[in-house]
Amino acid sequence: MTEQALIDPQELAKEAGLRYVSDAKPGLRREQRGESFVYRDAKGAEVTDEKTLERIRRLAIPPAYTDVWICPSPHGHLQATGRDARGRKQYRYHPRWAEARGETKFERMQAFGAALPRIREQVERDLALPGLPREKVLATVVRLLETTLIRVGNDEYAKTNKSYGLTTLRDKHVTVAGTEVSFSFTGKSGVKHEISLRDRKLAQIVKRSRDLPGYELFQYIDENSQPCDVTSDDVNAYLR
Repeated sequence: MTEQALIDPQELAKEAGLRYVSDAKPGLRREQRGESFVYRDAKGAEVTDEKTLERIRRLAIPPAYTDVWICPSPHGHLQATGRDARGRKQYRYHPRWAEARGETKFERMQAFGAALPRIREQVERDLALPGLPREKVLATVVRLLETTLIRVGNDEYAKTNKSYGLTTLRDKHVTVAGTEVSFSFTGKSGVKHEISLRDRKLAQIVKRSRDLPGYELFQYIDENSQPCDVTSDDVNAYLR
């Protein structure tokens, strides 16, 4: 399934006893002083409260991070953000938020498992459709989700980190030889993936999709005979 939450994140934070916050709002800022740091609130006053300073220490924000924002409340779902050496935005979440997210993801996977018989029937029907319509390509992605366990993918990660999932794979990430489909790509956290499977029907569809104009691997032909990219939102809607 996609990594996008299927429930309201504000409600999820509330259930975890937290407040849903944003680093777009004023927070605590880190300022270097010699070989250490001081922290200032939104008004510029230095933070001296020991409980707050201990909370900040526990966040273990790397010294190299820049543009550091820290939630002024210990009950914010997001506790800190910053930019690493490569300029990528990094996040520190409240432990209860991470736990709630994990439970929600598990519940979604349980629901996915319960829906599998229905989804499999739909996938089989759509894989048999003529041409390369949206439903057929989405069915292919869902079948690959189940058989390869490759993550769905996120456009932002693909653009900023060059890490990929099924919906963000490029043509260069796949080779098709007869009935064998082989994926080779870098996934989340820089992990290299080399995955192969044998399936005549999937191989044919993947090859046809790859051969369409454009560099995105999974594309379908819309009602105007134009190629369109498959997105994680498309997959999410299909699974519902």
